[in-house]
Amino acid sequence: MRMLSGRMHWLMVGLALLVSAQGFATKRLHGQAPLKPAAKAAKRQAEARSASFDPTMQGMPYGMPVGMMPGMSPGMPGMHPGMGGVIPAGGMMMPDAPMSMVLQGPPPMDVAYAGASSCDAMGGYGSCGGGACGGQGCSQCGDGSGCLFSGRLAGLLGPLAPYSEGGRGAQRWFDLYAGTIGLRRTSRFGNFATQLQDPTTGEFATSNILSATGISGPATLVSTDLSFDRMRYGLELLANLQTGPGANLEARYFGLNDWQADRTVRLTTPNLFSVFSLYGVSPAGGFDDTDRSFIHTMSYNSELHNGEVNYRRRWVGPFDWVQGSWLAGVRYFDLDERFGFSAVGSNTGVFVFDQLRFFNFDTVTRNQLTGFQLGGDLWVNVLPGVQFGAETKAGIFGNHAEVESQAFSNSVAGAREFLQDGRTAYLTELTASLVYRMTYSWSIKGSYNLLYVDNVALAPENFNTRDLSNAFGGGGFTINRFPFIDTDGEVFYQGWSLGAEYLF
Repeated sequence: MRMLSGRMHWLMVGLALLVSAQGFATKRLHGQAPLKPAAKAAKRQAEARSASFDPTMQGMPYGMPVGMMPGMSPGMPGMHPGMGGVIPAGGMMMPDAPMSMVLQGPPPMDVAYAGASSCDAMGGYGSCGGGACGGQGCSQCGDGSGCLFSGRLAGLLGPLAPYSEGGRGAQRWFDLYAGTIGLRRTSRFGNFATQLQDPTTGEFATSNILSATGISGPATLVSTDLSFDRMRYGLELLANLQTGPGANLEARYFGLNDWQADRTVRLTTPNLFSVFSLYGVSPAGGFDDTDRSFIHTMSYNSELHNGEVNYRRRWVGPFDWVQGSWLAGVRYFDLDERFGFSAVGSNTGVFVFDQLRFFNFDTVTRNQLTGFQLGGDLWVNVLPGVQFGAETKAGIFGNHAEVESQAFSNSVAGAREFLQDGRTAYLTELTASLVYRMTYSWSIKGSYNLLYVDNVALAPENFNTRDLSNAFGGGGFTINRFPFIDTDGEVFYQGWSLGAEYLF
């Protein structure tokens, strides 16, 4: 009997060691280190506070009554489905640990910042957004593959991350915009009229050759050598005034883009002939002012201005990250151009300043388009603080076109010709933009712009070289000159704009 008691004693000691070892291994398996004396004391204090919980709320240091839970009866003790705490029979919710209700998801009214890893905070879409993951964002979906953009993307930007407190459903709005707009003119202009007339049809031939070396010689100046395919920068301004829920008036201006191009040919002998004499053929040997010249120059400049006032009505799609608007308004578009030719010769055939002859001929056109336009835009909130959108506008306009030609030379003290016409014109604009919101008030906007205008008067196409001999002889153009105005031109612009939006 004494021997059996001794064996039982050692058996109990072995079991105790085995249990201790198992607990030690389990803590190591879950990544927990054995509790140190200080940690053990803190744990005992927490357990003591938890044990002091008073379901009658007499002296209860924490916890709030939750009342009756759905589907419970007053006598139902134990765990309530879906809750991590213990619901006693009195309808009180028992926390698992001090100040913890063990609810799934973030606490109510939790503020999400740009660096948060939650897909909901950073504007997740698809199966991982909109609270579909229990409010825990991409982390609930594993690697975040269910989100269009994970919060980790914005988190990598650090202090450069966009302002995201508006959420992924933040509506597109700003009060003022100011920036620069750079445009290139990629369309070409047509030929100008010559004095060669078809005896059967009565049509005048056109050409793009202004000057030749020698009588009927090789071309020296060609109008198509002038190119506006260079970026020219102007100003763009836009202001919004809210008139009601989802409705506003906007006023926009852009312009001051000025294109200039010229080309000059110089010879040491007076051997340059112009289109005005059909390159020295009519009359034979050319005119004194325009031909047998040392210097020929052509120049071209163009400038545009645009102003518009629109009423815009905004809408939000079934997904709050997709929104847009439609608009209707009036627009004014002004396109001014000048095309010029000049020649410098000599009375004696020698380049001596007191014997020089000169000739200047300029054609100036102006187009004033006024009309009604319709359009709209579509925006996608890529993630809170970053928006991508596209906008289009199109309208029918009345074009009040003017053409003025002036000639000054040794033989002509001054001759002027003025014509005007009205015609229907068309204008279309397409813009793709990216907006990066930096703060509550400031955003950066970059855009790519396309602008097409049809049925306008362009200066080169209205450059009339016909029958100048009457002007040289009598000091003014006559009816034999056959004046005309051509409003069948078209222009196409494309380029970038960059500016800042401000929200009050």
